Amino acid sequence: MSVPNITPREKEIITWLSHGKSVDAIAELLGCASRTVESHKHNIMDKMGAANVTAMVAMALRRGIVE
Repeated sequence: MSVPNITPREKEIITWLSHGKSVDAIAELLGCASRTVESHKHNIMDKMGAANVTAMVAMALRRGIVE
């Protein structure tokens, strides 16, 4: 199973998503716009070939991207 090229910011967003945080909550935590977090989320999903956030987080856990 290959590990896609995930940036440190994308890893941070996956980590927060894996903890159940919403896009708005992540944006507030990171001090950026919700649109920015949403854009990162979609980029990550594309890179991983995930259909939804649940699948993306599961893939990230299996691939060791997040713990």
